[in-house]
Amino acid sequence: MHLKTPTILQIYGQRWGCETDNVYLHTRLGLGDFRVRPYEAVVKWMAVVHLGLAYLQWRLMREQTRTLCNLAAIIRQHRDEHARDWLAGACQEAMTTGDLTAVLNRYLAQDA
Repeated sequence: MHLKTPTILQIYGQRWGCETDNVYLHTRLGLGDFRVRPYEAVVKWMAVVHLGLAYLQWRLMREQTRTLCNLAAIIRQHRDEHARDWLAGACQEAMTTGDLTAVLNRYLAQDA
């Protein structure tokens, strides 16, 4: 079977989403992080990683814009949201308690 270049590129273009999902599964979501582990642990880890991917794809479909157009942008947005919430919580606690050192120790996981 001989295919012309435009046909090959079109077929590969249809697979591109699978290729990028595979990269994210292994490098960003941790599917490649398990080593020699019991079978049950591997199965559970794979379920958690795929659940994470499903969540990211759901957010991508729900929020897709010019700036949120791929999984990398969704991951970045998600991390930014958590960082914002974390910082807001630390600031609120510091204002409420008036004890900045205790708040820093708590949020930075340092010993008191």
